[in-house]
Amino acid sequence: MNARGHGQPVGSDFAPGPSADTLIRLPPIRVRTDRGEVAGFLRETGGGPTDGYVPLTFPVRWLAHPAVRGLILQLVGGQGFLPIHEGQCFAYEHELRIETDYVLAIEARRTVKPPRLTLRTAVSTGQGVICAHLETVLRIVPLNLEPAS
Repeated sequence: MNARGHGQPVGSDFAPGPSADTLIRLPPIRVRTDRGEVAGFLRETGGGPTDGYVPLTFPVRWLAHPAVRGLILQLVGGQGFLPIHEGQCFAYEHELRIETDYVLAIEARRTVKPPRLTLRTAVSTGQGVICAHLETVLRIVPLNLEPAS
């Protein structure tokens, strides 16, 4: 499913023009705080036991979800650009629990000046209770593919 909510892949008609800012909302994405995935995240980040709660920074892991990753790659502009982590913030209303299903609502804004991709995410329960608001900012840096003279 693409960011328009249709069953077609995100295509080049979706790419931002060189002088236009772009705002896209993905359809809701179901995710789960799988015990093994949370434990792996804790190992990789040096975290300790959490007593059944999910680390505050764990939702950044959901940026690797195929729908989110595909949107990021599309809006960054392809192979000639690199998204560099510029910043993130988390505002929690309720702690996330291990082995629980959640729903992500994601809005992506691509700006030209400065070249940046901002992802705003709301994490809610299946009943619609908001647990957290997250924001991730990626600076879009062109890769110099030409050898230096």
